[in-house]
Amino acid sequence: MWESIQQVRNQLNGYWNDLDKGKRKKVIIAGVISLLVVIILVFLLTRTEYDVLFTNLSLEDMAEVKDKLDELGIKYRIPDNNPRTILVPENMKNLAKIELASEGLPKSGYSFLDAFNDSSWTMTDYDKKERMKLALQSELASTISEIDGIDKATVYINEKDETGFVLNENDNKTTASVFIEKSYGSTLSSGTIKAIQNLVASSINTSPEEVQVIDSEGNLLTNSQGESELMMTDQFVIKSNLENKINESIKKFLENIFGKGNVDVLSSVKINFNSEKTTIVEFKPPVEGNDEGLIRSMEEVEEHVARGSGQGTPETEGDITDYEMANDSNEVSNKRSSIINYELNQINQEILKAPGQVEDITVAVLINRDVLFNGNFNADVEKDVENLIYAATGLNTRQVVVMAGNFAPKDTEGVAAIESVPKMNLALPLAIGAVILMLLGIVLLRRRKRVYKELNEVGLRAEEEKAVTTEVEDLDIEAEKPKIRAQIDKFVERNPELVAQLLRTWLNE
Repeated sequence: MWESIQQVRNQLNGYWNDLDKGKRKKVIIAGVISLLVVIILVFLLTRTEYDVLFTNLSLEDMAEVKDKLDELGIKYRIPDNNPRTILVPENMKNLAKIELASEGLPKSGYSFLDAFNDSSWTMTDYDKKERMKLALQSELASTISEIDGIDKATVYINEKDETGFVLNENDNKTTASVFIEKSYGSTLSSGTIKAIQNLVASSINTSPEEVQVIDSEGNLLTNSQGESELMMTDQFVIKSNLENKINESIKKFLENIFGKGNVDVLSSVKINFNSEKTTIVEFKPPVEGNDEGLIRSMEEVEEHVARGSGQGTPETEGDITDYEMANDSNEVSNKRSSIINYELNQINQEILKAPGQVEDITVAVLINRDVLFNGNFNADVEKDVENLIYAATGLNTRQVVVMAGNFAPKDTEGVAAIESVPKMNLALPLAIGAVILMLLGIVLLRRRKRVYKELNEVGLRAEEEKAVTTEVEDLDIEAEKPKIRAQIDKFVERNPELVAQLLRTWLNE
Protein backbone atom coordinates (compact mmCIF):
# COMPACT_ATOMS: atom_id res chain seq x y z
CA MET A 1 0.00 0.00 0.00
CA TRP A 2 2.84 2.31 0.81
CA GLU A 3 4.25 1.71 -2.67
CA SER A 4 0.90 2.70 -4.24
CA ILE A 5 0.81 5.90 -2.25
CA GLN A 6 4.38 6.67 -3.24
CA GLN A 7 3.56 5.99 -6.88
CA VAL A 8 0.55 8.35 -6.82
CA ARG A 9 2.65 10.98 -5.13
CA ASN A 10 5.33 10.69 -7.82
CA GLN A 11 2.73 11.00 -10.55
CA LEU A 12 1.28 14.15 -8.95
CA ASN A 13 4.72 15.65 -8.60
CA GLY A 14 5.45 14.89 -12.26
CA TYR A 15 2.15 16.43 -13.32
CA TRP A 16 2.81 19.51 -11.20
CA ASN A 17 6.31 19.90 -12.64
CA ASP A 18 5.00 19.68 -16.20
CA LEU A 19 2.60 22.61 -15.61
CA ASP A 20 3.69 26.11 -16.42
CA LYS A 21 3.41 29.01 -13.98
CA GLY A 22 -0.01 30.25 -15.19
CA LYS A 23 -1.64 26.85 -14.93
CA ARG A 24 -0.22 26.35 -11.46
CA LYS A 25 -1.87 29.62 -10.31
CA LYS A 26 -5.21 28.49 -11.77
CA VAL A 27 -4.97 25.16 -10.00
CA ILE A 28 -4.15 26.85 -6.69
CA ILE A 29 -7.05 29.32 -7.03
CA ALA A 30 -9.49 26.53 -7.93
CA GLY A 31 -8.36 24.50 -4.95
CA VAL A 32 -8.75 27.41 -2.55
CA ILE A 33 -12.23 28.20 -3.88
CA SER A 34 -13.27 24.56 -3.60
CA LEU A 35 -11.99 24.40 -0.04
CA LEU A 36 -13.90 27.56 0.92
CA VAL A 37 -17.09 26.22 -0.63
CA VAL A 38 -16.74 22.99 1.31
CA ILE A 39 -16.12 24.86 4.56
CA ILE A 40 -19.16 27.12 4.01
CA LEU A 41 -21.39 24.16 3.17
CA VAL A 42 -20.25 22.26 6.25
CA PHE A 43 -20.87 25.34 8.42
CA LEU A 44 -24.36 25.91 7.01
CA LEU A 45 -25.37 22.28 7.27
CA THR A 46 -23.99 21.67 10.75
CA ARG A 47 -24.64 25.00 12.52
CA THR A 48 -27.30 25.18 15.26
CA GLU A 49 -30.37 27.31 14.55
CA TYR A 50 -31.54 29.18 17.67
CA ASP A 51 -35.14 30.19 18.24
CA VAL A 52 -36.81 32.40 20.86
CA LEU A 53 -37.90 30.43 23.92
CA PHE A 54 -39.15 33.27 26.14
CA THR A 55 -39.07 37.04 25.89
CA ASN A 56 -39.61 39.93 28.29
CA LEU A 57 -38.95 37.79 31.36
CA SER A 58 -38.39 39.20 34.81
CA LEU A 59 -34.92 38.96 36.30
CA GLU A 60 -36.10 36.32 38.76
CA ASP A 61 -37.58 34.18 35.99
CA MET A 62 -34.44 34.67 33.89
CA ALA A 63 -32.25 33.30 36.66
CA GLU A 64 -34.50 30.30 37.35
CA VAL A 65 -34.94 29.43 33.67
CA LYS A 66 -31.19 29.72 33.07
CA ASP A 67 -30.42 27.40 36.01
CA LYS A 68 -32.97 24.86 34.81
CA LEU A 69 -31.56 24.85 31.27
CA ASP A 70 -28.08 24.32 32.68
CA GLU A 71 -29.43 21.41 34.70
CA LEU A 72 -31.07 19.89 31.61
CA GLY A 73 -27.92 20.39 29.54
CA ILE A 74 -29.71 22.48 26.92
CA LYS A 75 -27.62 25.16 25.26
CA TYR A 76 -28.99 28.68 25.27
CA ARG A 77 -28.08 32.20 24.24
CA ILE A 78 -28.97 35.60 25.67
CA PRO A 79 -28.80 38.44 23.11
CA ASP A 80 -26.70 41.41 24.12
CA ASN A 81 -29.33 43.89 22.96
CA ASN A 82 -32.16 42.10 24.82
CA PRO A 83 -31.00 40.60 28.12
CA ARG A 84 -34.53 39.42 29.02
CA THR A 85 -34.80 37.06 26.05
CA ILE A 86 -33.58 33.45 26.00
CA LEU A 87 -32.78 31.59 22.77
CA VAL A 88 -32.47 27.80 22.56
CA PRO A 89 -31.72 25.42 19.66
CA GLU A 90 -34.72 25.11 17.38
CA ASN A 91 -34.92 21.34 17.75
CA MET A 92 -34.85 21.64 21.58
CA LYS A 93 -37.48 24.37 21.94
CA ASN A 94 -40.49 22.11 22.56
CA LEU A 95 -38.57 19.91 24.99
CA ALA A 96 -37.36 22.95 26.92
CA LYS A 97 -40.90 24.36 27.17
CA ILE A 98 -42.27 21.06 28.46
CA GLU A 99 -39.53 20.64 31.06
CA LEU A 100 -39.82 24.24 32.25
CA ALA A 101 -43.62 24.05 32.39
CA SER A 102 -43.40 20.99 34.65
CA GLU A 103 -41.38 23.14 37.06
CA GLY A 104 -43.85 26.03 36.84
CA LEU A 105 -41.45 28.24 34.91
CA PRO A 106 -41.56 30.97 33.99
CA LYS A 107 -43.72 32.29 36.79
CA SER A 108 -44.78 35.31 34.74
CA GLY A 109 -46.70 32.90 32.49
CA TYR A 110 -47.99 33.32 28.98
CA SER A 111 -47.51 36.84 27.63
CA PHE A 112 -49.04 38.80 24.77
CA LEU A 113 -45.78 38.54 22.88
CA ASP A 114 -45.93 34.76 23.19
CA ALA A 115 -49.45 34.85 21.79
CA PHE A 116 -48.25 36.78 18.75
CA ASN A 117 -45.16 34.62 18.26
CA ASP A 118 -47.17 31.39 18.41
CA SER A 119 -49.71 32.56 15.83
CA SER A 120 -49.71 31.12 12.33
CA TRP A 121 -51.79 31.43 9.18
CA THR A 122 -53.51 28.11 9.91
CA MET A 123 -54.82 29.33 13.27
CA THR A 124 -58.56 30.04 13.48
CA ASP A 125 -60.14 33.14 14.98
CA TYR A 126 -61.28 31.10 17.97
CA ASP A 127 -57.72 29.92 18.63
CA LYS A 128 -56.41 33.47 18.41
CA LYS A 129 -59.11 34.69 20.79
CA GLU A 130 -58.32 31.95 23.31
CA ARG A 131 -54.60 32.69 23.16
CA MET A 132 -55.22 36.38 23.76
CA LYS A 133 -57.47 35.54 26.70
CA LEU A 134 -54.81 33.24 28.13
CA ALA A 135 -52.22 36.01 27.79
CA LEU A 136 -54.55 38.51 29.49
CA GLN A 137 -55.17 36.10 32.37
CA SER A 138 -51.45 35.59 32.81
CA GLU A 139 -50.68 39.33 32.73
CA LEU A 140 -53.41 40.11 35.29
CA ALA A 141 -52.23 37.31 37.58
CA SER A 142 -48.65 38.58 37.39
CA THR A 143 -49.77 42.13 38.21
CA ILE A 144 -51.93 41.06 41.16
CA SER A 145 -49.05 38.95 42.54
CA GLU A 146 -46.99 42.14 42.90
CA ILE A 147 -49.40 43.50 45.56
CA ASP A 148 -48.08 43.36 49.12
CA GLY A 149 -49.53 40.44 51.06
CA ILE A 150 -50.14 38.26 47.98
CA ASP A 151 -47.73 35.48 47.04
CA LYS A 152 -49.50 34.13 43.98
CA ALA A 153 -52.62 34.89 41.97
CA THR A 154 -54.58 33.11 39.26
CA VAL A 155 -57.19 34.80 37.08
CA TYR A 156 -60.02 33.05 35.21
CA ILE A 157 -62.03 35.01 32.63
CA ASN A 158 -65.40 33.78 31.36
CA GLU A 159 -66.40 35.54 28.17
CA LYS A 160 -69.98 34.90 27.09
CA ASP A 161 -70.68 34.47 23.40
CA GLU A 162 -72.84 37.10 21.77
CA THR A 163 -76.11 35.56 20.55
CA GLY A 164 -77.62 38.69 19.04
CA PHE A 165 -80.88 38.33 20.99
CA VAL A 166 -82.04 41.33 22.98
CA LEU A 167 -83.64 39.18 25.68
CA ASN A 168 -80.31 37.51 26.43
CA GLU A 169 -78.38 40.77 26.65
CA ASN A 170 -78.10 40.62 30.45
CA ASP A 171 -76.81 37.04 30.31
CA ASN A 172 -73.86 37.96 28.06
CA LYS A 173 -71.87 39.80 30.70
CA THR A 174 -68.23 38.84 31.03
CA THR A 175 -67.33 37.55 34.48
CA ALA A 176 -64.02 36.80 36.16
CA SER A 177 -62.69 35.02 39.23
CA VAL A 178 -59.43 35.70 41.03
CA PHE A 179 -57.78 33.06 43.20
CA ILE A 180 -55.08 34.43 45.50
CA GLU A 181 -52.61 32.92 47.93
CA LYS A 182 -51.91 35.32 50.77
CA SER A 183 -48.53 35.71 52.39
CA TYR A 184 -48.08 34.16 55.81
CA GLY A 185 -49.70 36.28 58.51
CA SER A 186 -50.94 38.95 56.08
CA THR A 187 -54.47 40.32 55.78
CA LEU A 188 -56.04 42.10 52.85
CA SER A 189 -58.16 45.17 53.42
CA SER A 190 -61.42 45.83 51.63
CA GLY A 191 -59.68 48.61 49.72
CA THR A 192 -57.20 46.10 48.30
CA ILE A 193 -60.02 43.74 47.30
CA LYS A 194 -61.87 46.61 45.61
CA ALA A 195 -58.68 47.56 43.79
CA ILE A 196 -58.29 44.00 42.48
CA GLN A 197 -61.91 43.97 41.34
CA ASN A 198 -61.55 47.27 39.50
CA LEU A 199 -58.24 46.21 37.92
CA VAL A 200 -59.72 43.04 36.47
CA ALA A 201 -63.05 44.65 35.56
CA SER A 202 -61.46 47.50 33.64
CA SER A 203 -59.26 45.02 31.74
CA ILE A 204 -62.18 42.90 30.49
CA ASN A 205 -64.75 45.70 30.08
CA THR A 206 -67.18 44.64 32.79
CA SER A 207 -68.40 45.93 36.15
CA PRO A 208 -66.50 45.27 39.40
CA GLU A 209 -69.51 43.38 40.76
CA GLU A 210 -68.87 40.69 38.13
CA VAL A 211 -65.41 39.94 39.58
CA GLN A 212 -65.16 37.56 42.54
CA VAL A 213 -62.04 37.19 44.69
CA ILE A 214 -61.35 33.96 46.62
CA ASP A 215 -58.41 33.11 48.86
CA SER A 216 -56.62 29.80 49.32
CA GLU A 217 -58.69 29.02 52.43
CA GLY A 218 -61.92 29.07 50.45
CA ASN A 219 -63.13 32.43 51.76
CA LEU A 220 -65.08 34.71 49.46
CA LEU A 221 -63.43 38.10 49.90
CA THR A 222 -66.03 39.95 47.84
CA ASN A 223 -69.71 40.40 48.67
CA SER A 224 -72.83 41.64 46.97
CA GLN A 225 -74.02 44.07 49.64
CA GLY A 226 -72.45 47.16 48.13
CA GLU A 227 -69.42 49.24 48.82
CA SER A 228 -70.64 50.28 52.28
CA GLU A 229 -69.89 46.90 53.80
CA LEU A 230 -66.63 46.54 55.64
CA MET A 231 -64.63 43.41 56.23
CA MET A 232 -64.04 42.07 59.70
CA THR A 233 -60.38 42.96 59.53
CA ASP A 234 -61.23 46.56 58.70
CA GLN A 235 -63.75 46.69 61.54
CA PHE A 236 -61.20 45.44 64.04
CA VAL A 237 -58.58 47.92 62.82
CA ILE A 238 -61.00 50.86 62.97
CA LYS A 239 -62.17 49.93 66.46
CA SER A 240 -58.63 49.43 67.79
CA ASN A 241 -57.35 52.68 66.29
CA LEU A 242 -60.24 54.67 67.73
CA GLU A 243 -59.80 53.15 71.20
CA ASN A 244 -56.06 53.79 71.18
CA LYS A 245 -56.63 57.38 70.11
CA ILE A 246 -59.14 57.95 72.92
CA ASN A 247 -56.83 56.34 75.48
CA GLU A 248 -53.85 58.46 74.49
CA SER A 249 -55.78 61.72 74.30
CA ILE A 250 -57.46 61.29 77.72
CA LYS A 251 -54.21 60.11 79.32
CA LYS A 252 -52.23 63.12 78.06
CA PHE A 253 -55.07 65.42 79.12
CA LEU A 254 -55.18 64.09 82.70
CA GLU A 255 -51.39 63.89 83.04
CA ASN A 256 -51.35 67.68 82.89
CA ILE A 257 -53.05 67.58 86.30
CA PHE A 258 -51.76 64.42 88.00
CA GLY A 259 -48.32 64.18 86.39
CA LYS A 260 -46.82 61.88 83.83
CA GLY A 261 -47.11 58.19 84.59
CA ASN A 262 -49.76 58.66 87.29
CA VAL A 263 -52.78 58.02 85.07
CA ASP A 264 -53.87 54.97 83.11
CA VAL A 265 -56.86 54.93 80.75
CA LEU A 266 -58.74 52.11 79.07
CA SER A 267 -61.72 52.67 76.78
CA SER A 268 -64.17 50.53 74.88
CA VAL A 269 -66.00 51.76 71.79
CA LYS A 270 -69.13 50.27 70.28
CA ILE A 271 -69.35 50.99 66.56
CA ASN A 272 -72.26 50.23 64.26
CA PHE A 273 -70.90 49.02 60.93
CA ASN A 274 -74.33 48.44 59.39
CA SER A 275 -75.41 50.68 56.54
CA GLU A 276 -78.96 52.04 56.39
CA LYS A 277 -80.79 53.62 53.48
CA THR A 278 -83.94 55.69 54.19
CA THR A 279 -86.27 57.04 51.49
CA ILE A 280 -88.60 59.96 52.40
CA VAL A 281 -91.37 61.28 50.11
CA GLU A 282 -92.91 64.60 51.25
CA PHE A 283 -95.69 66.70 49.65
CA LYS A 284 -95.91 70.46 50.28
CA PRO A 285 -97.98 73.29 48.74
CA PRO A 286 -95.96 75.49 46.40
CA VAL A 287 -97.24 78.68 48.05
CA GLU A 288 -96.36 79.10 51.68
CA GLY A 289 -99.50 79.56 53.81
CA ASN A 290 -101.81 78.06 51.20
CA ASP A 291 -102.95 74.57 52.07
CA GLU A 292 -104.71 73.91 48.77
CA GLY A 293 -101.85 74.51 46.37
CA LEU A 294 -102.07 75.49 42.74
CA ILE A 295 -104.92 74.24 40.53
CA ARG A 296 -103.54 71.83 37.95
CA SER A 297 -106.88 70.77 36.40
CA MET A 298 -110.60 71.44 37.04
CA GLU A 299 -113.77 69.76 35.73
CA GLU A 300 -117.36 71.18 36.21
CA VAL A 301 -120.61 69.41 35.34
CA GLU A 302 -124.13 71.11 35.29
CA GLU A 303 -127.37 69.22 34.80
CA HIS A 304 -130.92 70.76 34.33
CA VAL A 305 -134.07 68.57 34.17
CA ALA A 306 -137.73 69.83 33.62
CA ARG A 307 -140.70 67.42 33.48
CA GLY A 308 -144.46 68.14 33.03
CA SER A 309 -146.40 71.14 31.63
CA GLY A 310 -146.36 73.35 34.63
CA GLN A 311 -144.20 76.40 34.95
CA GLY A 312 -141.30 76.40 37.22
CA THR A 313 -138.45 78.56 38.31
CA PRO A 314 -136.11 79.54 35.47
CA GLU A 315 -132.61 78.07 35.41
CA THR A 316 -129.93 80.09 37.12
CA GLU A 317 -126.34 79.38 36.14
CA GLY A 318 -123.93 79.05 38.97
CA ASP A 319 -126.30 77.51 41.50
CA ILE A 320 -125.08 74.46 43.18
CA THR A 321 -127.85 71.80 43.32
CA ASP A 322 -131.49 72.97 43.35
CA TYR A 323 -134.70 70.99 43.25
CA GLU A 324 -138.06 72.80 42.86
CA MET A 325 -141.59 71.42 42.66
CA ALA A 326 -144.15 73.72 40.87
CA ASN A 327 -147.24 71.50 41.14
CA ASP A 328 -148.23 67.91 40.97
CA SER A 329 -147.71 67.64 37.24
CA ASN A 330 -144.53 69.72 36.83
CA GLU A 331 -140.96 68.78 38.03
CA VAL A 332 -137.76 70.81 37.61
CA SER A 333 -134.23 69.75 38.87
CA ASN A 334 -130.79 71.36 38.62
CA LYS A 335 -127.46 69.59 39.42
CA ARG A 336 -123.90 70.94 39.42
CA SER A 337 -120.57 69.20 40.32
CA SER A 338 -116.90 70.12 40.00
CA ILE A 339 -113.57 68.19 40.23
CA ILE A 340 -110.42 70.19 41.00
CA ASN A 341 -106.86 68.76 41.02
CA TYR A 342 -104.28 70.78 42.94
CA GLU A 343 -100.55 70.75 42.19
CA LEU A 344 -98.31 70.06 45.20
CA ASN A 345 -94.53 69.96 45.50
CA GLN A 346 -93.14 66.44 45.89
CA ILE A 347 -89.83 66.15 47.76
CA ASN A 348 -87.94 62.82 47.58
CA GLN A 349 -85.09 62.27 50.02
CA GLU A 350 -82.71 59.32 50.20
CA ILE A 351 -80.62 59.24 53.36
CA LEU A 352 -77.70 56.78 53.37
CA LYS A 353 -76.23 56.15 56.78
CA ALA A 354 -72.57 55.34 56.38
CA PRO A 355 -71.11 52.45 58.41
CA GLY A 356 -68.82 53.17 61.30
CA GLN A 357 -71.13 55.26 63.47
CA VAL A 358 -70.04 55.38 67.13
CA GLU A 359 -72.95 54.31 69.30
CA ASP A 360 -71.45 54.57 72.78
CA ILE A 361 -68.16 54.83 74.63
CA THR A 362 -67.16 53.54 78.04
CA VAL A 363 -64.03 54.83 79.76
CA ALA A 364 -62.18 53.54 82.82
CA VAL A 365 -59.57 55.77 84.50
CA LEU A 366 -57.11 54.75 87.19
CA ILE A 367 -55.28 57.47 89.15
CA ASN A 368 -52.25 57.04 91.36
CA ARG A 369 -53.36 57.76 94.94
CA ASP A 370 -49.87 58.90 95.94
CA VAL A 371 -50.18 62.10 93.88
CA LEU A 372 -53.48 63.11 95.51
CA PHE A 373 -53.52 65.54 98.39
CA ASN A 374 -53.11 63.43 101.54
CA GLY A 375 -54.01 60.44 99.35
CA ASN A 376 -57.65 61.52 99.60
CA PHE A 377 -59.85 60.53 96.64
CA ASN A 378 -63.28 61.90 97.42
CA ALA A 379 -66.48 62.20 95.45
CA ASP A 380 -65.70 65.75 94.33
CA VAL A 381 -62.46 64.69 92.64
CA GLU A 382 -64.20 61.74 91.03
CA LYS A 383 -67.02 63.96 89.77
CA ASP A 384 -64.63 66.54 88.35
CA VAL A 385 -62.64 63.88 86.47
CA GLU A 386 -65.83 62.32 85.11
CA ASN A 387 -67.08 65.69 83.85
CA LEU A 388 -63.75 66.32 82.14
CA ILE A 389 -63.91 62.95 80.40
CA TYR A 390 -67.55 63.41 79.36
CA ALA A 391 -66.71 66.79 77.90
CA ALA A 392 -63.61 65.48 76.13
CA THR A 393 -65.16 62.37 74.57
CA GLY A 394 -68.52 63.86 73.53
CA LEU A 395 -72.19 62.97 73.78
CA ASN A 396 -71.74 59.28 72.89
CA THR A 397 -70.02 58.50 76.18
CA ARG A 398 -72.30 56.15 78.07
CA GLN A 399 -70.29 55.38 81.20
CA VAL A 400 -67.17 56.69 82.91
CA VAL A 401 -65.55 54.97 85.89
CA VAL A 402 -62.80 56.70 87.87
CA MET A 403 -60.83 54.98 90.60
CA ALA A 404 -57.72 55.72 92.61
CA GLY A 405 -55.15 53.23 93.73
CA ASN A 406 -51.52 52.80 94.66
CA PHE A 407 -49.40 52.19 91.58
CA ALA A 408 -46.74 49.51 91.82
CA PRO A 409 -43.38 51.11 92.69
CA LYS A 410 -40.74 51.11 90.04
CA ASP A 411 -38.07 48.50 90.69
CA THR A 412 -35.11 50.88 90.68
CA GLU A 413 -32.77 48.26 92.10
CA GLY A 414 -33.80 45.84 89.41
CA VAL A 415 -33.39 48.51 86.76
CA ALA A 416 -29.96 49.41 88.10
CA ALA A 417 -29.00 45.77 88.13
CA ILE A 418 -30.27 45.34 84.59
CA GLU A 419 -28.39 48.43 83.45
CA SER A 420 -25.21 47.22 85.13
CA VAL A 421 -25.37 43.80 83.47
CA PRO A 422 -24.33 45.06 80.04
CA LYS A 423 -21.46 47.01 81.58
CA MET A 424 -20.26 43.95 83.51
CA ASN A 425 -20.68 41.78 80.47
CA LEU A 426 -18.68 44.29 78.44
CA ALA A 427 -15.93 44.68 81.04
CA LEU A 428 -15.38 40.94 81.43
CA PRO A 429 -14.55 40.26 77.76
CA LEU A 430 -12.30 43.32 77.67
CA ALA A 431 -10.35 42.10 80.70
CA ILE A 432 -10.03 38.60 79.27
CA GLY A 433 -8.91 40.02 75.93
CA ALA A 434 -6.28 42.20 77.61
CA VAL A 435 -4.88 39.23 79.55
CA ILE A 436 -4.74 37.13 76.39
CA LEU A 437 -2.91 39.89 74.51
CA MET A 438 -0.37 40.22 77.32
CA LEU A 439 0.26 36.47 77.34
CA LEU A 440 0.65 36.44 73.57
CA GLY A 441 3.11 39.32 73.76
CA ILE A 442 5.22 37.54 76.36
CA VAL A 443 5.19 34.30 74.37
CA LEU A 444 6.18 36.11 71.17
CA LEU A 445 9.05 37.94 72.86
CA ARG A 446 10.41 34.73 74.34
CA ARG A 447 10.04 32.95 71.08
CA ARG A 448 11.79 35.77 69.25
CA LYS A 449 14.77 35.62 71.61
CA ARG A 450 14.88 31.86 71.25
CA VAL A 451 14.86 32.14 67.44
CA TYR A 452 17.69 34.70 67.48
CA LYS A 453 19.69 32.41 69.76
CA GLU A 454 19.08 29.39 67.55
CA LEU A 455 20.04 31.36 64.43
CA ASN A 456 23.34 32.40 66.01
CA GLU A 457 24.06 28.84 67.02
CA VAL A 458 23.21 27.62 63.52
CA GLY A 459 25.54 30.25 62.00
CA LEU A 460 28.42 29.19 64.22
CA ARG A 461 27.82 25.56 63.44
CA ALA A 462 27.73 26.33 59.71
CA GLU A 463 31.06 28.14 59.84
CA GLU A 464 32.63 25.28 61.81
CA GLU A 465 31.26 22.72 59.37
CA LYS A 466 32.55 24.78 56.42
CA ALA A 467 36.06 24.88 57.87
CA VAL A 468 36.00 21.17 58.58
CA THR A 469 34.73 20.49 55.04
CA THR A 470 37.60 22.52 53.53
CA GLU A 471 40.14 20.62 55.56
CA VAL A 472 38.58 17.33 54.58
CA GLU A 473 38.65 18.28 50.88
CA ASP A 474 42.34 19.21 51.15
CA LEU A 475 43.05 15.89 52.79
CA ASP A 476 41.09 14.08 50.09
CA ILE A 477 43.07 15.79 47.29
CA GLU A 478 46.39 14.92 48.90
CA ALA A 479 45.24 11.35 49.34
CA GLU A 480 44.09 11.07 45.69
CA LYS A 481 47.38 12.32 44.11
CA PRO A 482 49.13 8.87 44.00
CA LYS A 483 46.06 7.33 42.35
CA ILE A 484 45.98 10.03 39.66
CA ARG A 485 49.66 9.50 38.87
CA ALA A 486 49.16 5.77 38.51
CA GLN A 487 46.27 6.30 36.05
CA ILE A 488 48.38 8.73 33.96
CA ASP A 489 51.19 6.21 33.78
CA LYS A 490 48.81 3.52 32.54
CA PHE A 491 47.38 5.88 29.87
CA VAL A 492 50.93 6.73 28.60
CA GLU A 493 51.84 3.05 28.36
CA ARG A 494 48.68 2.22 26.36
CA ASN A 495 48.73 5.29 24.02
CA PRO A 496 52.30 6.40 23.47
CA GLU A 497 51.62 7.90 20.03
CA LEU A 498 48.70 9.97 21.25
CA VAL A 499 50.73 11.23 24.19
CA ALA A 500 53.64 12.13 21.87
CA GLN A 501 51.29 14.10 19.59
CA LEU A 502 49.82 15.87 22.59
CA LEU A 503 53.28 16.86 23.80
CA ARG A 504 54.18 18.21 20.33
CA THR A 505 51.06 20.34 20.34
CA TRP A 506 51.89 21.77 23.75
CA LEU A 507 55.44 22.51 22.67
CA ASN A 508 54.30 24.27 19.50
CA GLU A 509 51.92 26.43 21.48
